[in-house]
Amino acid sequence: MRVIFPIGSAEVQPMRTPTRGEVLRYFLGLGFVNIGGPTAQITMLFQGIVERRRWIERDRFVRIMSVCHVLPGPEALQLAIYVGYLTGRMAGGIIAGVTFILPGAVVMTVLAAAYVTYGALPAVNDALYVLKPAVLGIIAAGLVKIGRAALTDSRLVIIAIIAFVLLWVARIDLLVVMVAAGLANVALRNAIRPPAALVSIAPLVVLGASGWLDFAWVFLKTGLFSFGGAYGSIAFLQQEAVTQRGWLTASQLLDGVALSVATPGPFMLFATFAGYLVAGVPGAIVATVAIFVPSFVFILGFARSIERALTQRVFRDAIAGISAAVVAVILSVMIALAPAAVTDPTSALVAAASFAAVVFAKRDVALVAGTAMATGVIFALARAI
Repeated sequence: MRVIFPIGSAEVQPMRTPTRGEVLRYFLGLGFVNIGGPTAQITMLFQGIVERRRWIERDRFVRIMSVCHVLPGPEALQLAIYVGYLTGRMAGGIIAGVTFILPGAVVMTVLAAAYVTYGALPAVNDALYVLKPAVLGIIAAGLVKIGRAALTDSRLVIIAIIAFVLLWVARIDLLVVMVAAGLANVALRNAIRPPAALVSIAPLVVLGASGWLDFAWVFLKTGLFSFGGAYGSIAFLQQEAVTQRGWLTASQLLDGVALSVATPGPFMLFATFAGYLVAGVPGAIVATVAIFVPSFVFILGFARSIERALTQRVFRDAIAGISAAVVAVILSVMIALAPAAVTDPTSALVAAASFAAVVFAKRDVALVAGTAMATGVIFALARAI
């Protein structure tokens, strides 16, 4: 993702430190309007914090954004937590992150409840008939954008191709593939052979217990290892919650992704939707907390160390290799979700139009999703008449 900010008077006027009340009011207000995905949300943060309120310098904001971009999880949320930390220390970071998430999480829980109650009605299915393929097109557009940013040379392209084969053909666990991709790129860049034990590393934590512990672990692991932001997290939930455990169908997961695109808050709030479908309101709460806790830990505990680590070539090479594998991860999950979204030539056309609107016409993701949602409602009404 590349976000370009204008150079203006923000760089010459003095900065000021906000009160905790100001941090709370700003991020709570932002939580109700931060629709449009990470690029739009980061632009809102820049305009509100750097240009208007002058809480931090422009150059510092850009450096922080670079750190958040290489971390797993939603970069816009992590940026909000980091800015909150800089302006209000630990309490400021927690306030900023929680208020950035909370409004959207409440909205998503309400939508999930409505989905469970009314989702089987023909009118709802007619509306989702348009929205699902549109979201598949948006995911495909995300694949293109991330691919352009991640696959910067032939080595990374080869790593991505091998990663896809391991994921889709050999059915290797995606976490193992991502770790191996990072190690492989370090080895290629530095002409060393990585130890075989590391290449074949298994997930470090295996929970054999069923129930809530297993449920929480699925969403916690998604937050811990979802490089590529929301698009990478879709792959984790598709593998863990759909394929392995059968908690959801691919169609239900896609419905949650569709709703999260057009609601405020981090794109990964489809985890709230999934949690509600599995275990009601408690499930929505546990899923939301588990998937976003790693972002708070990364930023409040390690962001400054990561910022320094980015100056080390080995660290950058490992991140580049993992990013290449993320491209393969997104491609594999897109293929897995396609049958639930594209059921006939009309839905295929909707998916293609959505993809073209984002990639070629450069339309905002929220606008594309909102248009698809409105079109779906009109289609449902027309079918009902």
